[in-house]
Amino acid sequence: MSMKIRSYRILWLLACIACFTASGTALGAQGLDASGILARVDANQVYASIYYEGEMEIMSGSRTKTKTMKAWSSGSGKAFIEFSNPEDRGVRMLKLDKNLWMYFPSERDTVKISGALLRQGMMGSDFSYEDAMEPNDLKNLYTASVAGREAVEGRDCYVLELVAKSKDVAYAKRKIWIDAERFIVARSELYARSGMLLKISRTLGYTQIGARYFPSVVEFSDALKKNSRTVMSMTSLKLDAPIDESRFSLQALTK
Repeated sequence: MSMKIRSYRILWLLACIACFTASGTALGAQGLDASGILARVDANQVYASIYYEGEMEIMSGSRTKTKTMKAWSSGSGKAFIEFSNPEDRGVRMLKLDKNLWMYFPSERDTVKISGALLRQGMMGSDFSYEDAMEPNDLKNLYTASVAGREAVEGRDCYVLELVAKSKDVAYAKRKIWIDAERFIVARSELYARSGMLLKISRTLGYTQIGARYFPSVVEFSDALKKNSRTVMSMTSLKLDAPIDESRFSLQALTK
């Protein structure tokens, strides 16, 4: 099909930056190492399933585009998004493990996203398809160590550094700041193997669900672009609620 692939994001990237398990050095009086810190993060932000209604603001210079959607996800391998803003109404995306498809109702066509397309920016945003495909649970992909403590927006944070165990991941290195009280990821920096900074994310807001804190407003920016950022906001969050498995199918994608 000859068309410019429009871009959309499984915007559960929020959980993608949160789920880590690794080892590291001890952290002073509390006796927390990297593994202990990330276990606390997991307790807050790892889920069996999630549903949310989302709004994505894509800001480039003085221009802003707004996209709205509903999203369902089960574990790290299944996700389904349907866009509802007028320009993109009915556009859907389906992720099944390492496979990603998009359906465009105006063309009545389904496109499988693969190869070089995975690195494209989505809908002019700072996300890429490759970001969408990154597994939620990074424990098998990265080794983590504690780099110290720093303040982020006035909040005391643990600083962790993650190094990829193989060359098959999108980002060779990550540096994350974890709120020392709420145990949510306050900031994340994503690096190439060369050490070049590629992307930055910041948690701008969170939702408390029972005893858990969940990042519900996240800003994502591409360090290689000027005056460009994307803010994803999630509302009507439901964690660990049953989702009909039939939603995660090519039939549901094209109905």
